[in-house]
Amino acid sequence: MVSLALNQNTCKNKNLIKFMDFAQDFQGIELIFEDIEQYIRNNYNIEIRDILEYLETYNLDLVNILRLEDFSLCSDSKFKNEIIPKLKKMLNFCYKLGCYLITVSPSIESRDIPEWRIIRRTKQKLKEIAKIAYKEDIKVGFEFNNLPNSSLSTLSQAKDVLKPLISQENLGYVIDTFYLSINMTKIEELKEIINQIYLFQLSDVKPNFEYVSLDVKEEFRIFPGKGKIDFEKFLKLIKEFGYRDYYSIELYQNECTRNMYYRFLELNKVI
Repeated sequence: MVSLALNQNTCKNKNLIKFMDFAQDFQGIELIFEDIEQYIRNNYNIEIRDILEYLETYNLDLVNILRLEDFSLCSDSKFKNEIIPKLKKMLNFCYKLGCYLITVSPSIESRDIPEWRIIRRTKQKLKEIAKIAYKEDIKVGFEFNNLPNSSLSTLSQAKDVLKPLISQENLGYVIDTFYLSINMTKIEELKEIINQIYLFQLSDVKPNFEYVSLDVKEEFRIFPGKGKIDFEKFLKLIKEFGYRDYYSIELYQNECTRNMYYRFLELNKVI
């Protein structure tokens, strides 16, 4: 049986505690950094240890904290004064909540920047982020995406960034099946990096969807097993490749309905 988590983006209409209550059928959850911070700030009697108690009450692992964005092509000033302080806050939450992974995403960039320069700058910034996280024994999962104007939108580009940084032991991938499917990436392409994949986020795409980069929206996500992806084949191959960590369901917020855990098991043959 796979270890299955629920991504908080699926239920954005629920506050932090209600989301944890909602997700109690799952083994783990992914939480949004800003929502943790806001919940503590808006509830004067709530502290980080109280959130930890809720996780323990519902028997949930915090498998990932989302998401450090726009780090790769931002100015050096923004990187120093905004990105790094936010990173350190995320690492502090990880330390106190027993989480060992944060996700980072490349910048959304509409300017005409050569790909080689995007890859070089992303490698430089990512290396620095990973070094800071390494001191706290936290893993950094790099997630590419296909959203409009994403600076890195394919698995191939992500490999170009991470391959030279292979010696950075705490640096790897967070892979979203929604983006894989839109790019028509073959599952077999994941085999060579399977030991560097920290988390799979599961989401399907409509069977008749035709990829046009400027049209990609998070609203296009549908429940795993209801679209074009053969999740039975996917889960079987990924297991054969040697993956043993968490999978997490990430949907658009209007898919937040009860019995999601059991719906997933019914729709997808899980071994």
